[in-house]
Amino acid sequence: MPNNLRVTTERTVFLVVRFLLLLGMLTTISLAGVVMYAIQPASSDPAELTQLIAVTSGMTGRDIALLLEERGIVDDALLFRLLVRLTGTEHHLQAGHYLLNPNMDSMEIIEQLRTGKTVTERVVIPEGFELKQIAKLLADKGLVDYDRFLALASSAEAVFGEALPIDLPIDTLEGYLFPDTYYFSFGQSEADIIGQMVYRFVEVIDEHVSDALKQSDLTLHEVVTLASIVEREIMVDWERPLVASVYLNRLAINMPLQADPTVRYVMTEDRSRVLYRDLEIDSPYNTYRNRGLPPGPIASPGLASILAVLNPADEDYLYFVSKRDGTHQFSRTFNEHVRARRALGY
Repeated sequence: MPNNLRVTTERTVFLVVRFLLLLGMLTTISLAGVVMYAIQPASSDPAELTQLIAVTSGMTGRDIALLLEERGIVDDALLFRLLVRLTGTEHHLQAGHYLLNPNMDSMEIIEQLRTGKTVTERVVIPEGFELKQIAKLLADKGLVDYDRFLALASSAEAVFGEALPIDLPIDTLEGYLFPDTYYFSFGQSEADIIGQMVYRFVEVIDEHVSDALKQSDLTLHEVVTLASIVEREIMVDWERPLVASVYLNRLAINMPLQADPTVRYVMTEDRSRVLYRDLEIDSPYNTYRNRGLPPGPIASPGLASILAVLNPADEDYLYFVSKRDGTHQFSRTFNEHVRARRALGY
């Protein structure tokens, strides 16, 4: 090859390489500029309101980007989606409810969506709440649909299938949604929330109750059932073992429990006072008409009531009556009980 041709070829190659390098640099600079622009918050106004954004299951990166643009959280859906692709997070954005603000830059938003940093609501489930009360509390907070929650909680199989984590001889999960403080996420399904509460019950039983239960003649279901009655009877903590002992003493001699809370559980009227006509309600939960324990719990007992059933007071009381101050007068015989009632104005 002649020298002049070789020089021309080498110069052409050099120019082409330099052009490609320059083009690459310009492309990189341009892309960097686009990325920097795309990252910027949609607003710098500190008065912008934080919004609750619902990302539902099945939404694509495009769907999410369009939703955020529509709500004013990002300026440009196309640029936001480009960022999502560049960061490799398009298939890792999680469903849930998020608190997002136009002041947040796009990388902050993507990180929240990637890590599933959803909004949580602190919920305290009180001891002694029935399923319907738990359902109302959660529904009032916007976490569940009342009817769906109640339907699922009334059918353990609908929630767990054949993988039920407890030995449950009845269908309902009444009594097994452990009363505690929870942090639920908006967007959690009713089944997920129920499962979380049941698994908390299992956790507490395994940690605090299992050893004592092994020494008892009662099954876990029987313990929880009786504990739920104790929970609905007492107003002061120190009476738990005493009330538990009364009911255990009655069970030992096949005496009806005659527990007002079991009647209130099946009453159609929402009132605390039990009338004589209520004692005739035809239900297996009515312990005035049926001996022994009801079919299952009437509410969610706390750990203290469960332990009180397993460690009752060493007393031979068979009766108690309210003193109208949150405590009870305990008696060993029926005649003592009658005198106590009279003295208290019953």
